[in-house]
Order: sequence, then structure tokens, then C-alpha cells
Amino acid sequence: MFALDFGEYKKDGYDRHVRSLEDACEWLGVAKGRARDYAKLIREFYEENGRTRDHILAYNESCEITDIHRFWQRKIHQFPGLKEKIADVLGSGPVVREDEKPLRSTNRPRNDAFVYYLSGWLLGAQARVVAVDGVSFEGMADFGDSDINLIKDSKVINIECKRPQNRRALDSRVKEARRQITQSARSGRCGVIAVDCSVLVRPPEKLLEVDSPEEADSFVGTRLQGLAIPRLLKEFERTILGILLFARVPLMTRIGRSSLVSPRGDVLRYFRRDSCCSFVLITNNASCSPELFRSIFQNLQEPSN
Repeated sequence: MFALDFGEYKKDGYDRHVRSLEDACEWLGVAKGRARDYAKLIREFYEENGRTRDHILAYNESCEITDIHRFWQRKIHQFPGLKEKIADVLGSGPVVREDEKPLRSTNRPRNDAFVYYLSGWLLGAQARVVAVDGVSFEGMADFGDSDINLIKDSKVINIECKRPQNRRALDSRVKEARRQITQSARSGRCGVIAVDCSVLVRPPEKLLEVDSPEEADSFVGTRLQGLAIPRLLKEFERTILGILLFARVPLMTRIGRSSLVSPRGDVLRYFRRDSCCSFVLITNNASCSPELFRSIFQNLQEPSN
């Protein structure tokens, strides 16, 4: 058994996060939808003891929204028309990913959100992103229909983003990305396959219980590497610089032990809700430029605003 007691984090942390969510909604002009629902669910969790599945998972789901806001709020004006696309995506879709129905395309908002999250992260890591979801940097030419385009060492790099819904779909989505990068219309360019594996890493309706964020990052990284080898490596060819695997996982981080015990004699533990984002980068050493892949992502750590 465990006790959910968040101490000072409860007093300050969730209020601060809710304010960030509300700021994101105001910035985007989102009046309703999942972005607004998260703030309500988080407040109910702490203030009214809300303990439904949606209450428990809302924090992790909402972190993508606050991250996108943080990454893009000072740069969005450089990509005319992109803000409206982001607003549509963050206001759409079910509250939790467990309720997505791919046959009805209700997974599309989160699929697109991964594109905006990764491109924003790259911008913060000082990458020269020149197009996102068909929207070019102001004053620049059309770069085609890749999810993300960036320029590195005078080369245009295409990044294709995928978000498979199950393990069977992982191979097919990676093959699809490879075809998109290597098709003849993009002759002369090379590319990167980026895969959001969140659905594959964490069991549905579950939180990962850990002693520290570092433990969570290690666990998720190991799971991502397990997905990648050797299956995905078969898709490498010279035009594929490498594969980026990503996962966002909800955590319950142990922060202490109570002096109380349960009726069964179990020690009660205190937990804090967290959200873990992990990347695994796999370089294709047989590509046209292995060092190019490494240089693109060498600053892929906590980006600046």
C-alpha cells in the first residue's frame, strides 16, 4: 500500500503546473478540449481526492502541452500559420491515450503533437529547423511535406515522425518512414526516422513506480533499446542517418516512508507524480554521413526557452 502525500510539492507544484497549462491555453486560444480538461482533472486530484484513471494520468498527458508551449511561445512567429495547427491538435483528441481509436483517427492529434514537441525541442537545442508540418520558416522556400526539415552543414535533413499504436505497427511505421525519406522526389537528401514509442513502453492505465527520475530514465532507455535491436536496424540504408526513439512515461516517484502502517502491517510510502521523457539515438554507421546524425543531436538535452 502507499499514501499519496505530496508535501510542499502538493502546495506549490501542482498550482504552478496548472497555471502553465492555463497559460498555454490562453496563448493558443484554446477554449475547450483536452488541454482545458487537464487543469480541471489535476485540481480535482489534489483538492477533491479525484482518483479515476483520467485523474491519475492527467498530469503526464498534460506535460506534452506545457512543453510545447515552453518550446514554441517565443519562436512561433517565425513559422506563420503553425500556431493555428498546434492549437487545433492540443485541443483535440481524447483526454488519455488509452481512449484513442486509430480506426476513427482519434490518435491523429497526439501523432501531430509529437511532431511539434520534437521540432520545438530541436529548436531549443539550437538546431536550424526550417520547416514543420509543411510550414516553412518565414521567408524560406517550400521544403516539401516532411514532418520536420532542418539544415545542417548546408544539407537539408528530412525527419519523419511516427507513433505506432502497438508492436506490430512498429515495423510498418518505420518502413513507411524509410520510404518517405528515400522516395525519388527527395533525391539528394538524407533523413532521420523518429518514433514515439510511449504506447509500447508503458502498460495501459499504469504508472511506473521508481525511487528516482534517474532510475526511470534508465528503465525506459533500456526498454527503448529492446525495441530497436535488431528489428529496426534492418531498415537502415545510406539515406537513413539514424533512428531516434522517444517515450513519455507517467511516474510515481517514492519520496519517503510514513511512520504509519496499514492494517496489514505494511509501511505506507509517499509518492510524487512525475513524467519521464527519454530518448535513444541509434546511428547508422553505414549511412552517407554518420557524423552528421551525431552532430544534429549532440545538444539534445534540456533545451533553452
